[in-house]
Amino acid sequence: MASPLIQMALDSLDFDQTLSLAEKTAPYVDIFEIGTPCIKHNGVDIVKALRANFPDKLILVDLKTMDAGEYEAAPFYAAGADICTVLGVSGSATMAGVIKAAKEYKAEAQIDLINVPNKLECAKEAAKLGARIIGVHTGLDAQAAGQTPYADLNSIAGLELDVRISVAGGINANTVQQVVESGADIIVVGAAIYGAPCPADAARTIRRLADGKTTHRDMILDKISSVLGATNDDYYQQLTDMLDSANRIFVSGAGRSGLVGRFFAMRLVHSGYDTSMVGEVVTPSIRKGDLLIVISGSGETEQLIAFTKKAQSEGAKILLICSKPTSTIGDMANLTFQIGRSDQYGKVLGMPMGTVFELSTLSFLEGAISHIIHEKGIPEEEMRYRHANLE
Repeated sequence: MASPLIQMALDSLDFDQTLSLAEKTAPYVDIFEIGTPCIKHNGVDIVKALRANFPDKLILVDLKTMDAGEYEAAPFYAAGADICTVLGVSGSATMAGVIKAAKEYKAEAQIDLINVPNKLECAKEAAKLGARIIGVHTGLDAQAAGQTPYADLNSIAGLELDVRISVAGGINANTVQQVVESGADIIVVGAAIYGAPCPADAARTIRRLADGKTTHRDMILDKISSVLGATNDDYYQQLTDMLDSANRIFVSGAGRSGLVGRFFAMRLVHSGYDTSMVGEVVTPSIRKGDLLIVISGSGETEQLIAFTKKAQSEGAKILLICSKPTSTIGDMANLTFQIGRSDQYGKVLGMPMGTVFELSTLSFLEGAISHIIHEKGIPEEEMRYRHANLE
């Protein structure tokens, strides 16, 4: 089975921003969709600009035509559109008008089934009229109500019509394989790409998944890259300043976050900081002027809350590294570093039970050490000299 085409929804009203997003994602997509808000705001000029800049891409204009099909669609086909959309609820005459205009320009018409009561009958009628693409579309309002396009997609695919099936409606990296398996020929992706910290990375991930060429290693690396891309770059200098102003440094974490803390504590020792790992039998007592670094995705681990309260009572400063903007430990901390965004920590295939936070934090802290040693000009030989030799 051929790989499905990837359609990138360009929904911004801003002309230049639309072209910029297209440039970033072009290597990974097949169709540029000029979304309804964008085409209403910018008109045929945005069609001409995309046609000129991306001659090898298909251009879809999401007109959602409801009346006067041929009259409305013809100018956009003339401007360079390969596909225009017409609403299935518009009726046979309007659909036929857009299909007629498409044939005149050797282009295609897509029938959008959004809000169509009987989608199967409409799809059959559209195919009979000569439509080449049927769009299974769950709109934003329906998505907000919890609806998805998958049941409709399976039903339309089961008709085995001589058309391509396009599917849109909240598709992201976690659902794209399900869409492919359901028989989609065109996968429409919007917010999962343009709302990502790095749209190009997000588009590349979607492309790999749709082509069946991604590995779990790729998924993990892409996810970590996405989380770090959403993390404030200013944290590196803020962390350096806190480390330099502290008398001594204490690192704390539970479970796998504790292991990440051990990685970081070792590198701090290599970098010349007086560092202890909380919980070791040789760890000294914390005092005023010291710094406690707590690594906790939730910021709610009871043992770490107790450590934080004790450090606070002794007058030490507290830095929390977490995945949430607010928490019990965060309320006590002098500074909180949120790794990524909260919405990036949902269920991720192949990364269970906190793995996203732990691996992203490990990478973030390795980046922090890199920042420190370059900022201070610490040679690797000096770090190597400080490394344990009783092992």
